[in-house]
Amino acid sequence: MAATGFAAIAAGTTLTGPDPDLDRTAALPWPTRRALHLTLAALVVLGLLLSVAGTTHGYGDPAALARNCAGALGLISLGAATLGSARSWFYLVPFITIPPFLPISRTTGDSVLGQIVSWPLQPAESTTAGITAAVLLVLGAADYILRGSRLNTSARAAA
Repeated sequence: MAATGFAAIAAGTTLTGPDPDLDRTAALPWPTRRALHLTLAALVVLGLLLSVAGTTHGYGDPAALARNCAGALGLISLGAATLGSARSWFYLVPFITIPPFLPISRTTGDSVLGQIVSWPLQPAESTTAGITAAVLLVLGAADYILRGSRLNTSARAAA
């Protein structure tokens, strides 16, 4: 999950441009561009991680990798929409760092709450982890596509 998370974090920094006024105006609608941007980011991240599948450096089951990529990009896009692209990684980091230390068996025999909290570490056949990642993707992508990245409102940016 760390490789997927770091790749998603790198993609999250691209979810806004250097000029917020330009990001809010355009001759063509932005939601279409934002949806295309997220789709391309998902394809790049997933493609890079799957490119080593079947080697000794593989990142695990391709189905679990796709699920983790979807959930990570959902959290990143939700972070960009609510916190701005510079802080888009805030929602993803707890799911990368905390679950390995929880007393959860990381099997489909875990409780539903255990599977939801540790969705990145669950096996590919975990339906609950798949649903969790899908919900995160839909919520995050919808929020980002409709609203865009939050404007930087810090005092340093205003100066």
